[in-house]
Amino acid sequence: MMRLIAVFSIMVTISSVVFAGTGQGVVHSIRASTIAPYVMFDFTTPIENSHMCNRAKRFSIDTSGVGGKEAFETLLLAKRMGLRVFVQGLGTCNIYDAENVKHIQVQ
Repeated sequence: MMRLIAVFSIMVTISSVVFAGTGQGVVHSIRASTIAPYVMFDFTTPIENSHMCNRAKRFSIDTSGVGGKEAFETLLLAKRMGLRVFVQGLGTCNIYDAENVKHIQVQ
């Protein structure tokens, strides 16, 4: 039984990594939740290889997590200046069906 649980855990981890979304382009819109610490955003171009949980077709930054506020500030700066942004998702989603961000890079 423990072996089965271990194999299942590994498969879930692999599937999350394999199906993590990526996105790049100019930030189209930013939405902030008033009831949870999430900021959701999308691009002017579609997300590629989006995880199946990402029904909103947006990415999400948890502002309460490590580096969350910094990532949000980076996103705001990129939006204001019209800079291109590259994002890699975690392959997991928040309560708003938006994929959580692994890292964000301004190009």
